[in-house]
Amino acid sequence: MPFFKLNRIWKFCTYNKPFFIFILILYLMLNLLQDYVEANCEMFQIMIIQFLVGIIVTGYGMIITRERINDGIRLPKIEIRDVVSLGVKSSIVLSVLLMLQGEILDIVSSALNFPIFDLEELLLDFHETIHLLYTHNPIDTLLFFVFGALLFYITTFFLEIALARLADTGSLVEGFDLIEIKKDIDVAGWRHYTIDYTSIILVLVFLSYLKAMVMPVSYLDYFVDVFLSLLIFATQFLGIGAIYSEIKDKKREKIDIIGSK
Repeated sequence: MPFFKLNRIWKFCTYNKPFFIFILILYLMLNLLQDYVEANCEMFQIMIIQFLVGIIVTGYGMIITRERINDGIRLPKIEIRDVVSLGVKSSIVLSVLLMLQGEILDIVSSALNFPIFDLEELLLDFHETIHLLYTHNPIDTLLFFVFGALLFYITTFFLEIALARLADTGSLVEGFDLIEIKKDIDVAGWRHYTIDYTSIILVLVFLSYLKAMVMPVSYLDYFVDVFLSLLIFATQFLGIGAIYSEIKDKKREKIDIIGSK
């Protein structure tokens, strides 16, 4: 199933190949901008640029999600107003939920004497964090990784639907409506949603480990990393849209059944 999803993601992204190349070039330019700023600017300037780039990237990702929810088959046009609006709103939802995730992880990290990590980076860049296995008590390390993985899984489990609701309606309130989020998962079916969601995580992990492979030529390695980062980005937001598209279809079917009685 994960490779089937990856194939669908590739077809969606390359349906309009010239536009995909255009998006890839923009994505490359944003990465080069961030690298330049990090190497040459003060911390305050770095934070501003990273914030603005985050708004742009996340905002376009939400447009991709909305396009997939509405059964789109290719990368959508860049609509500046929607990019900024959805980028700001989704950043707020992400910040609140990830802040909660971070607070819980901080408590666990302190209890087990681990440094503070970005949880997603820790799990998806395991090749860079495996050294922890050799510097801490094996039992504590196992507990930390198991708890961290579960926390990451559970947080993003609900975050997917929260972002989908936001992308679909444009309403920030919809991203925090926990009751409706739970109802949406009920409609999808918890088992079905778990399988679908897990397959997306597996695709992300697979692409992340491909990205970790080092190419012999540095410039080629950089370009491949950016290319795979774009696929990871597309996978996240297309996965959100695909799941919520099914939920909306099931809701319509239920309404049609009720209406026909």
